[in-house]
Amino acid sequence: MTTATVSVLASALAESLTTSSGRFAAFDADDGTWRTRSWPAVYAHAEAIAGQRLAGVAGAVGLTGDPSQEFVATVVAAWLAGRPVSVMPGPVRGADPRDWAQVTLDRFGSIGVTTVFADGPRVAELSAVPGARVHDLAALRGMAPGEPFTAVPLAPDAPAILQHTAGSTGTPKTAVVSAAALLANTRALHDRIDITSDDVGFSWLPLYHDMGLLFLAAGLTRGCSMWLVPNTTFAAAPFRWLSWLTESRATVTAAPNFAYDILGKYAGRLVDADLSALRVAISGGEPIDCDAFERFVTQTERFGFGVGVPAPSYGLAEATCAVTMPAAGDGARYDEVEVAEPGEPARRRRYAMLGRAVAGMEVRIVPTSAAIPQIRDRVVGEVQIRGTSMMSGYLADEPVAATSWFATGDIGYLVEEQLVICGRAKELVIVAGRNLFPIELERAAARAAGVRGGGVVAFATEAGGRPGLVLLAEYRGRDEVAARSAVIEILAAECGIVPAKVVFVKPDTLPRTTSGKLRRLEVKRRFEAGRYRPDAGE
Repeated sequence: MTTATVSVLASALAESLTTSSGRFAAFDADDGTWRTRSWPAVYAHAEAIAGQRLAGVAGAVGLTGDPSQEFVATVVAAWLAGRPVSVMPGPVRGADPRDWAQVTLDRFGSIGVTTVFADGPRVAELSAVPGARVHDLAALRGMAPGEPFTAVPLAPDAPAILQHTAGSTGTPKTAVVSAAALLANTRALHDRIDITSDDVGFSWLPLYHDMGLLFLAAGLTRGCSMWLVPNTTFAAAPFRWLSWLTESRATVTAAPNFAYDILGKYAGRLVDADLSALRVAISGGEPIDCDAFERFVTQTERFGFGVGVPAPSYGLAEATCAVTMPAAGDGARYDEVEVAEPGEPARRRRYAMLGRAVAGMEVRIVPTSAAIPQIRDRVVGEVQIRGTSMMSGYLADEPVAATSWFATGDIGYLVEEQLVICGRAKELVIVAGRNLFPIELERAAARAAGVRGGGVVAFATEAGGRPGLVLLAEYRGRDEVAARSAVIEILAAECGIVPAKVVFVKPDTLPRTTSGKLRRLEVKRRFEAGRYRPDAGE
């Protein structure tokens, strides 16, 4: 590590927050109201927390809870105190709270977290674990200001975030993101989409996800107004997103593809919204469905959503978050190509163009040993990245050299210097000599009535005695026979393949990561272990 200096991250936060005229608004899900505070007041609160709760203690700071005033002030306090932050999700619906508490504390302990903050019932659940010491975020609410806090000297390569990541296929790991990398990524985001102190950011993204935490960090380091809502509140009523955007007069927002898909599909029912202030709407975190995204744009034009507002982007936790992104005002662009398979007619496909690399980052495409589909006039291969926003490495692994290329596992190509993602190498479906991207099969199947968009997994398996394509889909409807026939017809017509099995399960039963991505390889493993039966639920 380089010689400790005045913390570059703490200095950036002090400069942006103490002079800001912006405000931070946190939605209280319990009473449905907004709690609002100026950024200078949030910073003063953070200084008090750093001085009275974190001073003189080593180790990372762990948090779990909703994005309250106290939560955000504690994140800032940790960085002032020179301590990295790790955010973990709360218990999922149906989980045993005691198991969640034990697993959460074990995970925190394994990555060096020594101070844990939580809110609501999470405090009691975590505190019930023998030996646990948990701070209640609510107890910080009335904390009296102390003396001005002197930020802990910290080298730029010191860790700022311990980000949990697994993607849809991997073993859980912890990416170590340095203060310098975090600042590099926030500033690259500011530069690419022209974020100024006059902007208003709105997000319901969970802060335990890299996109949610970067969105917050970008607002903190620019001092622009921010409105945050718990992701569970959005999940309970997705259409309130448009109401919140209207109320906040947000200029920048972000969400995964599935959120735009949901709203676009049912936006025809809406009669009142004003999105005219919005100038950037980032879509990232999962593959982008071109048709669904276009539908959202078309359906919301009458509310003032401009054609230059969409910003399909690419990122991953190992790069802090943002890797490629279009410039503000560029809007969504698509690449229409022909996917060619030996002995099969070429099929037209559209892929979202995800913008150029942000400042400080580089992207290249390299050959891969995976038997990937061929796309005419495009050089397709594995996506590799490097640059100033890259993680220092995975915790407990060897450090990553600043000049080394990181293999993402994603398959894609470059066109007009913009990145296009087709799928993941480990998830390719190989059936009868054909190599297929599962996302294309899944999106086609989701067009059948009752099949849940974003709730379909396609994979090849030899379970049952012969190789074949299996579709597992979350289904809500009354006529499974008709729905299954519709899935088969759509796949045959649009993808030129007939699945060996179409298996329906109840909604919300397919395994997902904490950020909501389907765990395709885990679905396949469970199917082959007999967890799912054809023509039945789980």
